[in-house]
Amino acid sequence: MKWEDMALKVLKSRFRNEVFRTKDAFRVLSKEKGYPKGTVHRILHDLCKRGSVERLGRGIYRVPKVVKLKEGITVSKKLTIELVPGPLNKARDLLKEKGIEFMITGGSTLYRFHHLPRRLIHLIYVVRGSGELAVTLLRDAGLRALFNPKRSEVNMALENFTERDIFVIREFSDLLGNVDEAANLERALVDLYFESTRGRIPYPEEEVGRIFSNVLRDERINISRLFMLADRRGIKEEMKALVKFVEPEIPVKVKPGIKYVKKVLRAMKTR
Repeated sequence: MKWEDMALKVLKSRFRNEVFRTKDAFRVLSKEKGYPKGTVHRILHDLCKRGSVERLGRGIYRVPKVVKLKEGITVSKKLTIELVPGPLNKARDLLKEKGIEFMITGGSTLYRFHHLPRRLIHLIYVVRGSGELAVTLLRDAGLRALFNPKRSEVNMALENFTERDIFVIREFSDLLGNVDEAANLERALVDLYFESTRGRIPYPEEEVGRIFSNVLRDERINISRLFMLADRRGIKEEMKALVKFVEPEIPVKVKPGIKYVKKVLRAMKTR
């Protein structure tokens, strides 16, 4: 066993999924393995580089939780997700067959963290320039797809097509967080929060809060990745507020009075 793996085994045994500092790692590894400070720093650096340990801040770390699900879609080395069965799988197969680059995101990849409604709004991002083709393809296959709709248009589709799921297609220049056509948890959370709080889809902000609580408490996601993805959508400060509420020990400063986050936080506080 390599020395990094031996150190990781000790860190997992001692801290499990709890947050720890460099001095805590040194205390444990010096006692268990006799490693000096320089070696401990190098171990933490190497473990973070390969994804075995998360760096949450300067000198603050955590061993990420490993999640294994049967018949899931692998989205990283650390976890898998499942997609809602039924029409969404049909849409995925159609888009893949035509070679369209896409990413299923939002509530469709987070459905196991909340109660499913009778019908779903599936959020699919495609690379810029392929949105109209994707919508045409899905419509020809009998699926109700909308290209870059407003909230009112989604509501109208829900009213007029009472027995169908709705597919919302939006174009992006890049699909960061996309693995095997599904968003990782961090990207899915960012997209769902943005689409809901900005009124782009009729998805209750209170339900977004419940999903965030379940994911952040159960999955031990990569906080650095979450903030990076949120920053690209201009909502990093809002993500900080949500993360800080669930995990107060994380050393991030939260700005007061952030407009859009209030309803989501209110839902999280009532859990």
